[in-house]
Amino acid sequence: MSRSTKLPVTALCGFLGSGKTTLLRRWRQEDALRDAALIVHDLSEFGLDAELLSNDNVAPEVGRLVDRVAALHGVHAREQLHSSVGRALEEIATLTPPPPHVLCESTGVARPWPLISALNQDDRFVLRHFIVIVDALNLHRDFADGQVFTGEATLPDDAALHRAAEVFAEQLTFASAIILTKIDTLPRRVVEAQVRTLQRLQPSVTVGLSAQAGLLLPQLDRSPPPDFDKLQGHAERLGLTRVAATADELDAIVFRDPRPFHPQRLYDACQQQLRTGLYRIKGFLWLASRPEDVLLWQQSGSQIDLEIKGIWRVEAARNLYGKLSAREAELLTEQLETAHPVFGDRRNELTLIGLPDARDAFAAALRGALCTEAEVEAWQRGRSFSDPWPKRVRTID
Repeated sequence: MSRSTKLPVTALCGFLGSGKTTLLRRWRQEDALRDAALIVHDLSEFGLDAELLSNDNVAPEVGRLVDRVAALHGVHAREQLHSSVGRALEEIATLTPPPPHVLCESTGVARPWPLISALNQDDRFVLRHFIVIVDALNLHRDFADGQVFTGEATLPDDAALHRAAEVFAEQLTFASAIILTKIDTLPRRVVEAQVRTLQRLQPSVTVGLSAQAGLLLPQLDRSPPPDFDKLQGHAERLGLTRVAATADELDAIVFRDPRPFHPQRLYDACQQQLRTGLYRIKGFLWLASRPEDVLLWQQSGSQIDLEIKGIWRVEAARNLYGKLSAREAELLTEQLETAHPVFGDRRNELTLIGLPDARDAFAAALRGALCTEAEVEAWQRGRSFSDPWPKRVRTID
């Protein structure tokens, strides 16, 4: 089978919070990739990224291809990565109509060689790009615009930053293309300096620039594909052919609780308790001050994004705006029969990824930010809560 007849695979790697999911969500809006298949390699136990990338935000079924999305989270992202990717490729090969492309998003703590090896196991597919996504703001703030990796600057005595630098450097070593994201957060001269540094680190690799997920996959068409044999030799020289699929010591826990967050205490916890060793938080939450809104929380470093994903079913079933038919409202009410008697389907479900001490400390801070029993009773009576979170809504097409 020639390279031209094989199904192309594009893998996106990059440290936690660099913007991989945002790029893929944007790419899937394009006609050329609307029917693409996805493999989502996610450390989280509940597969949030696979849900966000499915066409209808369908809850993923772990280890299965559903709605052209293979959700490989939990053990499928770690111990079973090679075999799980193999099964996903087998299922993708039978899709009708066949997908024009396979897009793979890796967890931010992925070690690149196990993923590259897994994606190369089926000769019906060819790795077209192994893209490393780099967050320009984090590169500036934590790694001296990349000069940490050239030896022109040194890191502070911070174990969390040193661990992140190790993971990032290993990912960068295997890149066939680099996309520098969030460039709109920095002055142009800083971004230009970052590009020069990245080009010194990887002279033969294309560096693309992206603001608001504005760089599209076809813009990398002139970038040459990875040379698998060359990358394998590189992995053998570095002793990486038998490493685990994800970086040591970096793992995830899931925080779950149906009670609302007190908005002020949650804000204070973020201001006071976020440490460098807590690299990423992502998931859904709700605030006592905003009981309608399904809020998607995405945090990396000191950046926190809140996105309104819709309204909770328990609120929709009230049909306060008269947008539902009587039958639709009845169906929603039936779906809520097994839901929480007070909170309905509202819930907090957050994945925390990082080093154990920082991760566990912030989980404790989250527990302290939940509404107490007395506050829940006050909420039920219609009490208002101090809410310092931004209220301005920005719409992104």
